Amino acid sequence: MHDFFKPHWHEPSGDQRSGFGTFERLKTPYDRFMESEGIPIFRGIGVNQIHQLPRKLWKRMGGEASFIQLTGTESKWGCFVVEITGRGALNPIHHMYEQIFCVFEGRGSTEVWLDGDSKRHTFEWQPGSLFSIPFNA
Repeated sequence: MHDFFKPHWHEPSGDQRSGFGTFERLKTPYDRFMESEGIPIFRGIGVNQIHQLPRKLWKRMGGEASFIQLTGTESKWGCFVVEITGRGALNPIHHMYEQIFCVFEGRGSTEVWLDGDSKRHTFEWQPGSLFSIPFNA
């Protein structure tokens, strides 16, 4: 007789394999944040073509975007791809952490400043550019 209120184990039979099952990972605060932003989340071991990722308007950034959560990096860092329309701009955002950007297509410029600082730093970027925005900027 089975006791349905206590976990129990069954001997695998036939072509069943032991040790394989589905286990749900608990959601991290970052998982909940990504879900609350309302844009697609790609989860996997890698991305073949970022151009093929589904994107949706990300109100926080002001461009179409998608989160990328690579397997094994769940509690370490987050990635996203965001598209800036031609002659467009993203919304200014205040960083509480360092961000690294890699440009895949297009040309543009970025303006960086600290609150209360009268001087703004501007630089241009192009395909292959890699730059970092310091925290608190």
